[in-house]
Amino acid sequence: MRVDYNMRSDIRGILLRSLDEISESGYSIGVGFDGVEPVFVHSTYAQRWVDRYVDQAYLLADPTIQFGLSSTGWVTWKELERLFPSSRTFFEDAANYGLVHGNTLAISADGRVSVLSCSGPEWSNEELRIARAALYALHALEYEPSNSITLTAPVKDVLRMMCNGCKDQEIAENLGVKLETVRARRRTAMQALEAKTSAQLISQVIKFGLI
Repeated sequence: MRVDYNMRSDIRGILLRSLDEISESGYSIGVGFDGVEPVFVHSTYAQRWVDRYVDQAYLLADPTIQFGLSSTGWVTWKELERLFPSSRTFFEDAANYGLVHGNTLAISADGRVSVLSCSGPEWSNEELRIARAALYALHALEYEPSNSITLTAPVKDVLRMMCNGCKDQEIAENLGVKLETVRARRRTAMQALEAKTSAQLISQVIKFGLI
């Protein structure tokens, strides 16, 4: 079942508020990176820093993004400065805007990367748990591979009956088509969803609300 617009907005708000609780002077989140372009961006940093970030074209030099596009896991900004020595100027500039220390968390799911950076002291185990849960949930909410998948009505008819537990022969009889046609439509759906088995196909169909 798809999440409708109002419910999506409510869930997003709850998740983003949970990040306010574990950040000191704001945070930034990018969901579903394709190269350096995420499908969803949200920042609560001061506008002065946002303007500075844009003016200096920091997107390509930002060590928090460099980390997310090359690794997964959690690091402090102090560790990032060690991992990316050329980022010293970036962090020195950020400190001038009140961003002295912070944490970065990167995850990879569904073939895309999502990155969260929060200003503040090193996270406790509980704060890391909150950050990880929020980031995974926002990734699932904002990045839906199904958005780019188009299935024809006849293919959806087959999938709908598969999800109801019908076998190929039963589907063919109910739809008034040949058995080979049912199997061809199933193959089309499997290719579109990159599913390897019928069970995986059904799981993907239900997960992304394709019928």
